[in-house]
Amino acid sequence: MKPIMKILTRTNSGWGLKKTICRGKASVHRDRAGVHGNSAGVCRGKACLAPTVTVNTVFVFVACFLLIVFTFNSCRSTKNLATNNRVLPLKTAPSFFSAYQDKAFQYNTLQTRIQFDITTSSGNGMGSRGQLKMVKNERIQLSIQPLLGIVAIMAEITPDSIKIVNRLNRWYMVESFDHIKGDMAIDFNFFNLQDLLTNRLFLPGETNLTDNQFNLYDWEQTATGYLLRTNDQNGLQYAFAADSHEKIVMTEMIDPSTGYMFDCNYQNFQSAGSQLFPANLLIRLQTANNEHHSLTLNFSRIEIDVPFSTNFPVPANYQRVSLMQIIDSIEQL
Repeated sequence: MKPIMKILTRTNSGWGLKKTICRGKASVHRDRAGVHGNSAGVCRGKACLAPTVTVNTVFVFVACFLLIVFTFNSCRSTKNLATNNRVLPLKTAPSFFSAYQDKAFQYNTLQTRIQFDITTSSGNGMGSRGQLKMVKNERIQLSIQPLLGIVAIMAEITPDSIKIVNRLNRWYMVESFDHIKGDMAIDFNFFNLQDLLTNRLFLPGETNLTDNQFNLYDWEQTATGYLLRTNDQNGLQYAFAADSHEKIVMTEMIDPSTGYMFDCNYQNFQSAGSQLFPANLLIRLQTANNEHHSLTLNFSRIEIDVPFSTNFPVPANYQRVSLMQIIDSIEQL
């Protein structure tokens, strides 16, 4: 897979997409928002994989983030492991793990508004709004809502599949993890992703972290907290930084064979009921060409264990595409 930000191109009116991928002749025009496909955002005939620029750019970046996570591109570590200026006396390994278990974020359901903010290596930025819904151990739903709460693109990840519905261009994708794992060496799974989004420790490929698995981490104290490392069976490296309050403040995944780097930094912890939850998630990507890009997720209206609908309709008249078609289209942009 090519470096993800190669999908973007500089235009006189801003950052947009190089072209619209469809079977027929591409129609391109410029306006204040950048480069678009045909003005309706829908290719006639065969399904077009690329919607209009602002929504598509956010979608592609977030989709590529998910694909990178599931195909194990990696990260760059943070330097400051503390979430506040007060550094507590550090604990021994057994005491740390016990305290972590007591303080780890607990939920059955999680619902929050999201502001996506993207910064490219050249310093250009863009963003959109959305919503994240999580039902623990069952599903993760992400929607992009660029205007007036209208859902443009939806994604749902469950323990056995990934679904994407593009309402702008009337296509959908459904892929099972078994099928994806048939083509890629993947240990990272749904349960790891839900822990990544809620600043929890995880072991690649496992469904739950138990007390007798803590010895699978290489553990050390740092000046301001703790650092835990582990590898998966494919040689990919994982690291978790915790502050002296036993909160996970950074998760990173490294693929030494490709040079890609990926990290998640948890910031601005706020009260969510009786617990603390990071209101900001900074995701940083570094390509093999040493290009640096970031995606910031700003959470608001965080609701814990409040019932909500998980309806995920797939219209019968939408065209089905495959994961490889999406990847191929992204690489051609």
